[in-house]
Amino acid sequence: MTDPELHDVLIEETAEQDVPGFLKKRDLCRGLLLGGGGVYHVAHYTTGVLDFALDLLAHPSTPVPGDETTPQEQRDVYRRVGAQLVYRVSELNRRLGELHSGALIRTVVQTRAGLVFCNSVVGNEHVVGFAAVPGTDTAPVADPARVSVVDQAAAHAATDLRRLLRQRSQNPGGWEGEVVDEPLPTSAPTDGFQPHLTGSSTPDEAVMAALRPGCLHYLSHHRAGEQAWAVDILGHPDLDTFFNRGVTVADRRDRYQRLAGDLSLLALQVSRDLRRAVAGDVTRLVLDVEMGAVYHYRLSADDYLVGVTLDQDRVAVADQEMAAVARRLTRPA
Repeated sequence: MTDPELHDVLIEETAEQDVPGFLKKRDLCRGLLLGGGGVYHVAHYTTGVLDFALDLLAHPSTPVPGDETTPQEQRDVYRRVGAQLVYRVSELNRRLGELHSGALIRTVVQTRAGLVFCNSVVGNEHVVGFAAVPGTDTAPVADPARVSVVDQAAAHAATDLRRLLRQRSQNPGGWEGEVVDEPLPTSAPTDGFQPHLTGSSTPDEAVMAALRPGCLHYLSHHRAGEQAWAVDILGHPDLDTFFNRGVTVADRRDRYQRLAGDLSLLALQVSRDLRRAVAGDVTRLVLDVEMGAVYHYRLSADDYLVGVTLDQDRVAVADQEMAAVARRLTRPA
């Protein structure tokens, strides 16, 4: 779509109680829609209440949610679903508090049809967006590269909204601190450190190689409601600064294990929240906190992978590695 085509179908609506502070915020959200990356609905919420919404729903390429027939009915659906997602994210933020990794700043939900994001601006302000992804996704697991352009644009928009409030970037997605990609090793690190392993089976060397101080720090594979294995390098000396008297290595390991066991249900709840607006189950869920991120990748109906990085600058790199591990786990034996 060209810029004129997008301008012609852009609709903006503000809640009944408009305030002058919304003007610049709407301008930034408008720029996200008109960027041509596939975003077709953006809304800003304060304490879960809609402030304003912008959309391209009148364009023929925009997906139609459920059985809604008119653009206004579609708008109502997206607004309600967006408010529900803000509520869910607020619940997840409280749930993640026990990790002592900071607030939840970016939530990414990927399905085979598209992407939904809910990014924190400050405190009780959130921006929610829906984006379509071109092409048909037939891969066994989600590929973050398919939605990377939209994901980065949404993260940058949240940062720009923060700067309106004289707040610094929280580096959502880790793209601001991303270094030049290194060739990914195919065998476990050789620095002598032994990862901590639990479970009834053992992952192969290529999976173990994904665990590095500059990438993933925890992995957990679940089948049929049970943990097949969990492996981590949380005790690596290079990660010492992420721990203190209030949260030890053993504390984090236990908390990640509990969260990993719950993530399948949490992903299902998010799928249900989005059902009226987005087709398909959640295939990838990213919970980006101030200090790293938690990842959930769906491998099959009863099979999923959970990963964690504590390094905010490596959130995007660790996400790519999660996808590589997930693909390896879905290959035929």
